[in-house]
This record gives sequence, C-alpha cells and structure tokens, in this order.
Amino acid sequence: MELSKKERLILINQYSILEKVDPANAKDYANKRSALEAGYSLHYSWLFEWIDDDMPAEDCKEVLAILEMYRAIAFSYFRLNDTKQLTDSKYQFPGFDGNNEGRQYGYCSYFITELGRYQELLYGNEFYDLNSHCPMLPKYKRMLEIWDGYGSIEAKMNLSQEQIEELLEA
Repeated sequence: MELSKKERLILINQYSILEKVDPANAKDYANKRSALEAGYSLHYSWLFEWIDDDMPAEDCKEVLAILEMYRAIAFSYFRLNDTKQLTDSKYQFPGFDGNNEGRQYGYCSYFITELGRYQELLYGNEFYDLNSHCPMLPKYKRMLEIWDGYGSIEAKMNLSQEQIEELLEA
C-alpha cells in the first residue's frame, strides 16, 4: 500500500489526537503514528487490515430484496392466520451462512440489528440467530425469481398460502 506524504500527515495527526483522547489505547496509536512518521511502508496496510473491502451495491440490494420477500411472507402469514405471531420455523427467515455468506450475513445483521429495520424478522426474539449455518443464497435466488413474478409490491405483500408454499419450496 502506498500513502502520499499528505495522507501520512493526516493520519499522523489523527493518531496524535487519538493518543490524547483514548489513553487506554495510546500506546497502539503511538506505534502506528511512529510507523507513519518513519515511512515504514510495510506497516501501512496493517493500519487498515480491520477495514473490510466494499460490498457491491448490487449485493446489498439483493440482501434487502430477500429481507423484503421474507417480510412479505411474514405479513401474509399474519393476515392468513389472523395472528401476530409466527412460531412455525418453516415460515421464518433462516438468515445467511456466517462462514460462506459472511458479507450477506454481516449486512443483514447490520440492517436488522444496528439499524432496527425488518424487526418482524426477529419474530419477537431479541437474540434471534441470523446465522443459518448452511448456505442459503442459491435458494434465496430461486425464491426471488418466483417472487419477482408476482407483480406489484401490493400483490407481493398479500401472498396466498399457495404462493408462500411455492416460494419456500423453490
């Protein structure tokens, strides 16, 4: 990784500030600042190793489409069964595989847990596990192909029992 002198100066200043405002981690910040000041380019990448690569917008949109589809399944289930509880795990959102679909799992967790969106997909459980422990993306992609064929968003949010079953069997 290459950093210009200007970029290094900005980071040196940031680490100097962090040393003062976060005394518990001051030694770590001082080490990073020293590497930047001395121009130890091998260590530059170490400064950023905790920052993930970008997740493409299309992948983010796909996760949101999957969440929207499961929201439609939940709301349709509630309407069809005159209930506000979805206790049958067959109809619940299984999540993403934390090992093989880590980016999707992370984004899903961020969107539901940190942003507080799609709370109905937690099914009243504050600690609902969004890790499916097995790859789910291929199934979700098949489900989305079917769901996209259901027409308008209004039609998609008012699924019949047959449509719900068709989606889940994809």
